[in-house]
Amino acid sequence: MDRMRADKIAEWIGGKLIGNPDTETDTVSTDTRTLKPGSLFFAIRGKNFDGHEFIDKAFDNGAVIVVSETYVKPPEGRAAVIVENTVSALGRLAEKYLNTYKIPVIAITGSVGKTTTKEMVAQILSTQYNVHKSIGNYNNDIGLPLSVLQLERGHTAAVFEMGMNALGEIEYLSRIIRPDIAVITNIGVSHFEKLGSRQNILRAKLEVTKGMKDNGILILNGDDELLSGLNGLLNMPVVYYGINENIPLHAFGIETMGEEGVRFSVNIRNEDVEIVLSAPGIHQVSNALAAIACGIEMGVSNENIIKGLACYSHEKMRLDITGIKGVKVINDTYNAAPSSMLAALSVLREIAGKSRSIAVLGDMYELGSYAGEAHREVGRAVANERINYLVAVGELARDYCTGAVEAGMDAKAISHYTDAKDAVPYLKSIICPDDVVLFKGSRGMSMDRLIKDVFDRD
Repeated sequence: MDRMRADKIAEWIGGKLIGNPDTETDTVSTDTRTLKPGSLFFAIRGKNFDGHEFIDKAFDNGAVIVVSETYVKPPEGRAAVIVENTVSALGRLAEKYLNTYKIPVIAITGSVGKTTTKEMVAQILSTQYNVHKSIGNYNNDIGLPLSVLQLERGHTAAVFEMGMNALGEIEYLSRIIRPDIAVITNIGVSHFEKLGSRQNILRAKLEVTKGMKDNGILILNGDDELLSGLNGLLNMPVVYYGINENIPLHAFGIETMGEEGVRFSVNIRNEDVEIVLSAPGIHQVSNALAAIACGIEMGVSNENIIKGLACYSHEKMRLDITGIKGVKVINDTYNAAPSSMLAALSVLREIAGKSRSIAVLGDMYELGSYAGEAHREVGRAVANERINYLVAVGELARDYCTGAVEAGMDAKAISHYTDAKDAVPYLKSIICPDDVVLFKGSRGMSMDRLIKDVFDRD
């Protein structure tokens, strides 16, 4: 972050300044545990904590400016800014800060594939731009502003991920970053519990257009029936991508290379080019096409689009394949939705080949009334993919077992445990060298912890 004075910060966020107006900072923190000396500290109220209780500790750890909703008397030479709402103030600061940069901004949202697509876009753009990207999944009303405030003057393009749990949240984030280009990867059933229908999820994702610049370009997945149904209905330029040959930017000649990844061809600027991805799974093609569309709009050459995607490496805990004690472990524990579950099971079957395959699946959250059918659908897929063993973990996971049995899987090969720790002895007893084991579930299920317990790893 550029160095900023306390009085400028107070002006930008509409707060009351107390203390030294000349105090300067160049980094922002919301966590005293990782706070660096010289930081600007935002006291955020969360579900399980209140940052206001750590203001004294923030100053002790070296914070020079604190933003608070309550009165603060800062130490000599330091400053405090009092605001009505610190989360909103953080957003305002990010909006004002980004407005001082005249660089193209790309926003990525969608039900699944956001982070992967963001990473692919950043890889392509990095061949011709100095790219700033949001870290991990810093994609909410706190994480996205923090990502914005990490911009530095050398950056020539920025890529941000946007997540949401309710209507209005994407619009809020979009108005902070005002994207030039926005990508919607798909409309799934994640957040069905809170939004009630895929149509409402579509409405929520389309909020990204509310903050876009007047000449902004929207990039949509044409294979998604809800997004393709918008063709001709939006008052802005729209670019579609997909696998269907009727879509202008589409993949053809798709070939899986198992654990090594996937290759396909695509026509870019009237030239057929071959793309090779090191990430396994046919579903990665869609993410790559979205990134290619961004590259085209940003003027990246065909050669550099190919080079950028060739350098892409998938993120930790997202179809991360490692060998542990002779067992091939597919760690896809970051999160789970029905579509990503089906994709992961396909990868498991493909990589296992003639080896034994074991699917260890935790609950999928936030599916509301669709939860039962969604879990049964995944269970049926386990059977249809001819996975050798299903180990279901969690309350909702019972329906994995029901679906698998309905699709003809031998009940003897199916196990259910409400608590992950209870599954450890059974998994240790059945897993053998040369097996391929998939671990996947919603983040709250802590399936990564289960991997560590099963294989006795720290």
